[in-house]
Amino acid sequence: GVRGLVDCCAGDRVSTTSPLRAGGGGGRPPPALPTSTTREVAVSSWWEYWYVLPFAVAVSVVANASGFSGAVLFQPFFAFVLGLPVHQSIATGVATETIGMSSGTARYLLMRKVDLPAVVRLLPPVVLGVVVGVFVFAHASRDVLRLIVGLVVGGVALDRLLRLRSTHRAPEHADLRLLGRRRWVAGVAGAFSACTGTGVAELSQPLLERSGGLSVKRANATAIAVEAVADWLITATNLTLGNIRPEVLVFSASGVLVGAQVGALLSPRLPDRLLKAVFGTCVLAIGAVYVTTATRALL
Repeated sequence: GVRGLVDCCAGDRVSTTSPLRAGGGGGRPPPALPTSTTREVAVSSWWEYWYVLPFAVAVSVVANASGFSGAVLFQPFFAFVLGLPVHQSIATGVATETIGMSSGTARYLLMRKVDLPAVVRLLPPVVLGVVVGVFVFAHASRDVLRLIVGLVVGGVALDRLLRLRSTHRAPEHADLRLLGRRRWVAGVAGAFSACTGTGVAELSQPLLERSGGLSVKRANATAIAVEAVADWLITATNLTLGNIRPEVLVFSASGVLVGAQVGALLSPRLPDRLLKAVFGTCVLAIGAVYVTTATRALL
């Protein structure tokens, strides 16, 4: 009687570890709790890219001292060494550069090396170019963009190297009238940076020096400030698109935070000719890499 009823009810019970649930149906077993082994694997996967940190420090020192964007060196490193896809290498490179250029700009502002009126004059066309470039980034061929940017920045770098010996007395502030006549260059630079992560600093620095009349060091600092603002807009867009690799960025961003400060402090102590030579050589080399890799992909 009673014992049979109990046995019957016990037989109807379904174990919580069973793949079936009470009331029928084919539910799945509850997910296993993370073990210490899975946690160790997760941590080790983040530390896999530790060597990005010293590389980021070195690149940021050179970039912030010489006035070119670090993304031109980070992107090939992320793509060819880490093996990231093109869109992720561009986005993570720009995000890294955003942190580094912002750190360098903060230091240059404290040193009063940034020509703020020139920054204000160049920002509207740069922002407009970034908006156009973000749209192009989503639709255009990456290889075609790399080929165009490689030719443009390579030509600018070659011109800088050919004019290595040229010097002039530089005013404290840029000639805004002359600078305004070539603001279209800033717009093109903004579009290039949004598409490929390269362009604003590489084109703004010569623009500020030759059209604005600034000294090499002041043009470097001002170009970096313009680049920093543009990069925040580009990075915000890439964050929404999910193009940034955080496990790489955590090391690259840590490195550029330190390297940018060192580069900005070293810049006043380095000769102008050396800064021009470093800028021209690095940008020309990157332009050559862009042209070569894009040509191979297109042929």
